[in-house]
Amino acid sequence: MSSSIKISARIPAKIVEEIDKLVQRGIFSNRSDFIKEAIRYYLRELKKEELTEEERWVLHMVQPILAEDWESEEDKFWDNY
Repeated sequence: MSSSIKISARIPAKIVEEIDKLVQRGIFSNRSDFIKEAIRYYLRELKKEELTEEERWVLHMVQPILAEDWESEEDKFWDNY
């Protein structure tokens, strides 16, 4: 049996509403299953082609920004999603 590690992340309410709709429709059994599948999908996409040095640099620079609290002005974009 594989082990798993619990992590927490702050996600804008509008995105959670969209995830909950998919759960209610039975596409995913719960929020965690959706998030795990989204991460798997993203990792598969990254592996499809090798990242350029510039893309690696961008990802490295974006990581601290993504680690910040989701309650930022930039996240207001999702309010109208």
